[in-house]
Amino acid sequence: MKILVFSDSHGAMGKMVEAMEHERPHHVFFLGDHYRDGIELSQLYPDIPMDIVRGNCDWGKGPDLRVVELEGVRFLLTHGHLQYVKSGLDELLQEAKNRQVQVACFGHTHLAKVVYRDGIYLMNPGSAGGCYAREGYGVIEALGGSVNLLLK
Repeated sequence: MKILVFSDSHGAMGKMVEAMEHERPHHVFFLGDHYRDGIELSQLYPDIPMDIVRGNCDWGKGPDLRVVELEGVRFLLTHGHLQYVKSGLDELLQEAKNRQVQVACFGHTHLAKVVYRDGIYLMNPGSAGGCYAREGYGVIEALGGSVNLLLK
């Protein structure tokens, strides 16, 4: 199963639409900033399941955190501001341990990275809107309890 991971689009939908057309995912995670971009993306691609969380620039209804299980892998989805990821990844890692996930996906810093700590992958896809960094997104291949994580 191919999962695309987007965060921090901040109103710029171009990279996400381009990635959707190029990658043809089975599922999408959108990690906030701007929540409405995730909603709009889900309307453009109604046949592709999407899990969307709010970020620090989002107001109104919507979850701040979700746990999703796909292909035998548990994922934590959060923007990261509530786990203070700009100051380090310790709180995010603890949240991931508490939720018993294998992968924690987060945004907020706009810096793409994948870190493996204490048996858990921490993935930030970067900013889909290119704010303060180049546009980017993540790809997760999940199958039978295993994952492969890529940054693009």
